[in-house]
Amino acid sequence: MHTLIKEILAIAIRFSGIPFLIREVFCRNKVTILIYHDPQPDIFEKHLKYLSKHYNFIALDELVNALHNGDWSNIPPKSLVITIDDGHAGNYNLLPIFKAHKLIPTIYLCSQIVNTNRGLWFKVDGIRERRGKKNRELFKRIPNRERLARLKKEYDFHPQKEFSDRQALNRHELIEMGLYVDFQAHTQFHPILTTCTDSECQQEIEGGKRDLEASLDVTCSHFCYPNGDYTEREINIVKECGYKSARTSDCGWNDVATHPYKLKAMDITNDASINQLVAQMSGAFQYLKYALEGSFNGTHPTIVMDEKDGKQ
Repeated sequence: MHTLIKEILAIAIRFSGIPFLIREVFCRNKVTILIYHDPQPDIFEKHLKYLSKHYNFIALDELVNALHNGDWSNIPPKSLVITIDDGHAGNYNLLPIFKAHKLIPTIYLCSQIVNTNRGLWFKVDGIRERRGKKNRELFKRIPNRERLARLKKEYDFHPQKEFSDRQALNRHELIEMGLYVDFQAHTQFHPILTTCTDSECQQEIEGGKRDLEASLDVTCSHFCYPNGDYTEREINIVKECGYKSARTSDCGWNDVATHPYKLKAMDITNDASINQLVAQMSGAFQYLKYALEGSFNGTHPTIVMDEKDGKQ
């Protein structure tokens, strides 16, 4: 029933004409960034077939260079950047699609999870299932050290734990994809940075860059805030570490005035139909979700902790 209602709402939004006006008028000279995680190849292929008819794919570097130079002249109308978070093993199956569409996506990697059998903490059994969503959100809102302690006690999970089933891309896949994918940093272990101490936050942001540059022989110029949570502290550390940009989960589109360390994006669900893709790109679902959480301007509701007493 939930899926049916979601599809009906998406159809209503798509054929209301609003997405068309946003794409052809409001955002014609802006850059849209999409956030994917672990889409199936058949769904992703359908998305790109639709998107390629209505947008011009560009690489993240093109957008960021334009922002730093203050020069939008090389940005084509209706530009689109594809980003994929976390480095899931299934992303490897998207490689033929990247090649077919001559697309250079940015995949943000957790440097101490890729090329291992370690897992993302929010995919632990009992947290990842739909019925565990409330539990997962509660775990996001406690200080990082407390979160790790509770994960260990309640789920026998710790960041270095190896699983039988590989969740992330391995070295062979990363190397093969390297000519067609822009690999960038997404911390080491995907904590909620705003729940970390200063030293933990520094280690995750700086360490992710250092790890990837050493293991993949790439230059990490771009960063992605896990869960979309950031404050001025995170922005300052990202700058100090030498990154040129950082992508948020703030809803919206990017123009020449966009802060390069506050890149806006649209979150696309892994199983979105074309109707849902169009509706999600309009921002309607994301704005509504954030509004229900108390943010009425499209900014991701950030979790902020007091380091001294661990309170929000």
